Amino acid sequence: MAYETLYRKYRPRKFADVVGQKHVVRAIQNAIASKRIAHAYLFCGQRGTGKTTMARLLAMALNCEQGVSPEPCGTCSACQSIVKGSAMDVVEIDAASHTGVDAVREVIIERVSFLPAVLRYKVYIIDEVHMLSTAAFNALLKTLEEPPPQVVFVLATTDPHKVPATIRSRCLRFDFHPISAKDIAQRLIFVLENEGWSGRYDPAAVALISRAARGALRDALTMLEQAMNFADDLITVDLVRSLLGITDDEFLSRLVEALREGDVPTLWRLVSEAVETGRDLHQIAHDLAIYLKELLNYKIGVPAEETEERMSLLDQQSALFSESELMRLIRAAWELERDLRSAADAQLMLEIGLLNMAMMLKAKEELPPEKAAAPATTPQPTPALTHQVAEATVTVTASEMPQETALPPQGELSGIDYIRQHWQIFLEQLKRTSMVAYSFLLNAEPTDLQDNQLVLTFQHAFSWECANDRTYKETIEKCLQEVFSMPELKIKPVLSSQVTQPTIGTPVDAASTAKPSPQREIDTEEFLASLFDT
Repeated sequence: MAYETLYRKYRPRKFADVVGQKHVVRAIQNAIASKRIAHAYLFCGQRGTGKTTMARLLAMALNCEQGVSPEPCGTCSACQSIVKGSAMDVVEIDAASHTGVDAVREVIIERVSFLPAVLRYKVYIIDEVHMLSTAAFNALLKTLEEPPPQVVFVLATTDPHKVPATIRSRCLRFDFHPISAKDIAQRLIFVLENEGWSGRYDPAAVALISRAARGALRDALTMLEQAMNFADDLITVDLVRSLLGITDDEFLSRLVEALREGDVPTLWRLVSEAVETGRDLHQIAHDLAIYLKELLNYKIGVPAEETEERMSLLDQQSALFSESELMRLIRAAWELERDLRSAADAQLMLEIGLLNMAMMLKAKEELPPEKAAAPATTPQPTPALTHQVAEATVTVTASEMPQETALPPQGELSGIDYIRQHWQIFLEQLKRTSMVAYSFLLNAEPTDLQDNQLVLTFQHAFSWECANDRTYKETIEKCLQEVFSMPELKIKPVLSSQVTQPTIGTPVDAASTAKPSPQREIDTEEFLASLFDT
């Protein structure tokens, strides 16, 4: 007998075997029991959640030799022919390969008027129905609206928004939910036990596969089969991680703890460990963002169906952060993942991104109590800046802004002085756009404006080199142009010949000799030195 893959072998043969779609099963069984059988159904949901399986089960329930029943027997010749795909009256059409109007007319319209040859109902299952052309939908519309009484249409799609409203309005719609990791893990354990792998798998490895499937049971079964093929005698976490490129919870928890403690040596040691073991650094950033989101969900009380061990881990690590800290970390992690896509040196980019996340937490801890508790105010920009910064809320304290919150018109100051005076507004906007680019400009200040070229003097060579990178340079220039309404404005990064204390964060007036604010800004180099002090 030919080998059968796991997702085909363990495809549900009864409604009771369907995993994670109880709401759909209950609605269909109630409709069949009460003889309220619709002529058209629309099954929507992501891949691997059971849409085609449910369509076949519906066909079995309507055509079972035991009679129309909410639970087909699965053993009669009618049920077996549907399971094997040999039933003449159950027609499965792949809309991705039958997109044209001629295919619809030939396969459906010209044959729909004929009575079922063998079974009680003729069932048309159209998979990926959103791939049909507009002409094909129009040809199908009349037949779908008034089909013969012994015909049932089941349309399955992963993108219901591409199905015309005229089609959707003529169907009973059922949305298939992503299957929870807990339900997937239970199903995988059932499969392993039936395949003779009892005692030869690590439950943590099964949980890792179930989370990597992202709600698709078919994907999980495919991953499990791949792990079974590669495993010698035991399916372990290391095997699954190396095989699928997944970041395990143990690594992510160490990463999160190091972020909380501001332990940069440990962060970079973890990055080096990931490089040495061949982990995908882009995947680490992605998985870190997902993990932080799960911590936030747990923190705010969003229910999650997880194993007891993982719930205990989420409870322990979510207690390390506040909700606002987790939100900032999630945003920074997503920005880091985006920046890694175009980074020439992925390891360096990951290290800098993790450093920025640690600095965010460290900077908040070092704020004085009166500043941390001060209410936020929103400065009113000039008319030239209104439409660029109206949506960006710049958080400042009363000590940082004068009582008169209206900014002076640009005409009262020269170009460079105007930019210096409102530099903080630009930095806050850049921070929302790219936290990495923002961190580079913490060690720079605008010193001159030369024919639409803004000279930025950097105090440290590393920040200067990064600002010259095309990706970050374009990000900085785009933000400058939007904030200051100068569409031609470019930057010219230069390295200072003298190392001085940066004054970014305090409005600069070239003609003023006033002393800077006593509020000390965080210096990146000093911060790094303090982290490595023993």
